[in-house]
Amino acid sequence: MRSRTQDTVALLTAALRRLPPQQADAARFVIGRSFEAATMPMRGLARAAGLPPATFTRLAQSLGLPGWEELRAGLIADARDDLGARRPFSVRPLPEGGPEPLAGAMIAADRAILDNLDAARIEQAATLLEAAPRVIVAGFRSCHAPALLFHYQYRLFRPDTTLIGGGGGVLDVELGGLKSGDALVLFGFDPYSRDGLLCAEAAADAGAKVVAIVDRPDAPVAEGAAAVLTFGTDSSGFFPSLTGCIALVQALAATLYSRAGDAGREQLRRTEARIAAHTPYLETGPRQR
Repeated sequence: MRSRTQDTVALLTAALRRLPPQQADAARFVIGRSFEAATMPMRGLARAAGLPPATFTRLAQSLGLPGWEELRAGLIADARDDLGARRPFSVRPLPEGGPEPLAGAMIAADRAILDNLDAARIEQAATLLEAAPRVIVAGFRSCHAPALLFHYQYRLFRPDTTLIGGGGGVLDVELGGLKSGDALVLFGFDPYSRDGLLCAEAAADAGAKVVAIVDRPDAPVAEGAAAVLTFGTDSSGFFPSLTGCIALVQALAATLYSRAGDAGREQLRRTEARIAAHTPYLETGPRQR
């Protein structure tokens, strides 16, 4: 079952396309900072967003509410509900019976996640990435791992692939390099990273296309994406499952390689030769006793 914040964020996300530009900016700010929106006074929120306070009142009215305080009251109730749902992870109850049933339940849940993946959309994503002059990859916090994996695998046969947001605090500078026609592969799941939303907005401003790999089609970071691949995250453990996300990464990378033809195969051979020259791997022959 979705938490109420998910429903509120989904409502704001669904309204984005019909909102006037300034109200859409306010909605994006609330989507990315729902907790601050619930706890800050409207004037403080408007100051942080760089928007007139009246914009937030008009935003609420566009959603059918009398004013901002009614929208804020809903966000407060949503945040309270989420404390017993998905945020923070430390309050999620574990199943009774000890660690062995827990491990089995988690593996069973992962099997269900894999069974529900939609492989048909992978071809669409692959076509988009192949056509892009540059491919940029981004994922933050726990989504950095699948982003790093995709970047590593794709770069083996497409060396101009770039990973951004990996460190140094220069994400704003990296996003400034986005150009029209670029493709951004962006990862995210609830709760969504603010940096992920910043990447999605920067891509839209630059005219770059987004391939979003996310937990649901209406994820804030997937707004306006040219291709969306979704994965489930339900788990019996304390943290959402990334099994489906990793499976999508490997399937997408393998699909891209299979479509790259002789050029891709030759590039992979050159990469393998370069790796072999640096001998980073251990020899795994019979052990000497």
